[in-house]
Amino acid sequence: MAKAKSGGGGGGTSNYNDLTNKPTLNGVTIEGDKTSEDYGIVAPTPQQQLETYIENYYALRRTGKIYQTKLWKFASNPTSTGEKLLDNAGLVFEPSTDTEEGRDDYLNGQNPLFEWVHCNYTRDADGTARPTAIEGMSNYATTGAVDVGAMQMSFWWKWDTSNADYDLITISDTPHPELGLVPWVECEKADGTVIPWCIGSKYVSGIASDGKLRSQPGLKPERKQSHNNMITNYQAKGEGYWGAGAVRNTFQIIFNIIKGATKSSQALYAGCTSYSFQYEAAVQSEEAHTYFPVTNAQANSIVVGGYVSVGYGYSTGSTISNNRSYDSVHAYADSVKVLSIEDLDGNNKAVYLDIPEEDAFDTMPHVYSESLSAPVILSSIHYRSGATDAVRGRHDGSPGSNTDGKRPYRVQGREYAVGGYIVASDTMTWQNEDGTRTVYSAKKGTEHSSVTNTIQSTYKEAGTIPANSSGSVGDYWIGDVGVDFDTGASYPRAQGSGSSQGVGDYYYAGGTGTNIFREYLQGGYLLSGALAGASCLNSGDALSVVYWFYLACD
Repeated sequence: MAKAKSGGGGGGTSNYNDLTNKPTLNGVTIEGDKTSEDYGIVAPTPQQQLETYIENYYALRRTGKIYQTKLWKFASNPTSTGEKLLDNAGLVFEPSTDTEEGRDDYLNGQNPLFEWVHCNYTRDADGTARPTAIEGMSNYATTGAVDVGAMQMSFWWKWDTSNADYDLITISDTPHPELGLVPWVECEKADGTVIPWCIGSKYVSGIASDGKLRSQPGLKPERKQSHNNMITNYQAKGEGYWGAGAVRNTFQIIFNIIKGATKSSQALYAGCTSYSFQYEAAVQSEEAHTYFPVTNAQANSIVVGGYVSVGYGYSTGSTISNNRSYDSVHAYADSVKVLSIEDLDGNNKAVYLDIPEEDAFDTMPHVYSESLSAPVILSSIHYRSGATDAVRGRHDGSPGSNTDGKRPYRVQGREYAVGGYIVASDTMTWQNEDGTRTVYSAKKGTEHSSVTNTIQSTYKEAGTIPANSSGSVGDYWIGDVGVDFDTGASYPRAQGSGSSQGVGDYYYAGGTGTNIFREYLQGGYLLSGALAGASCLNSGDALSVVYWFYLACD
């Protein structure tokens, strides 16, 4: 048998590079001084590492628990109170404040689905939020060209209306296909990919240092938002930005039902819905101060930590209007915090404001003409973003009080009810001739539009709001709400009979006009009182209408 040649002779097998069956890696021949990049081995980017960490962290903490609440249909039982079932049974939830920590079994370490953190995020082209930093990381920020969100693990849900007497609302941190659960809308991309996190904007939007609408603490809510101008305002941030849709509001409805076992959000938190006043200066002074003088009686209505504006009414020619839409009403101080209220004299008190000395103001009337002047006035206004950051721990609740109607609240880290309606960017109603309203809502990845034909052809018909039971077009109290699984939009599904039964929020039907779209205004505002709540809906204005109490979220 011939022996193989050794040494440096030609034709032998000892020369590695002469092998005819050369090894490869990722389709590239292994030879020479190639680097890992040459073989297609690329180290993960910091963003990829962060996403992998989050995915693995949540994967290790998923329990498979099923949280369910039964809600009675209004026609069967008008109660607002539901019944907790399955793994939800026996769990106690009490809202907290900045000084009082209510019992919250959902944060006892055994229910990771309800644990949340602050994060920065960007949006993909289809609008899906993607985390870029978590609070505690060196690159986490609350100012600049960033948005702040509240992040928790992704979850699956179902709102089952099949029983004639009650609904079953279910969520879980795992799919449970045997129950027919589907991914929460914020946890699924337009192509059907389910992501491991759930991120929503934490705050109502204000203008940040980059001149764009951002979710950041300490910002003045940007007033005068509408369905139509939100398209332009948020698209300035990039392709996937349209502003928050109705799903951000449905999110709180779901978690209020699961944790609070109630249809009525105001059974848990009143929100800033009964905090409207405008007071003329009780003392006219040419000397500038950083306080506003009010009577002793007026001072009782003002909350330390609340927000106000100082200015004067607008001249309409022959009369003065104190409408907060006018810039003059905010001329001396715009949406500033009340720091303290102190005695001024026997009849009056000084409301000290969070403004620098150089912005001190006098309280002499503003003179428009010899025959027309406007007194200096103090007006209640929306809370700046971040007021609920003072709530203890990671609990849901309001600063100061959950029941006095003068403060916003948070649910799962997201801030709500700061004193203005929130305009849904993706949802509107079509006014039908029979008094019903067809709800149109854009699926994720759909380009938003202000054109009627485009909306009707590209948005989804997400549900129908019934007409008033009187047979004529009219507003009414809401008994039940419905939801759309594809878009996350919620809407009035059945009429109720007051603020203490059923959902207990109010629906404004938009008048007798027909064959026209109306904006989707959710939640209520400073003047709404018991009419307000998570399911309150006002569909009374065209898609382009703006007011001082029309706000928006990312």
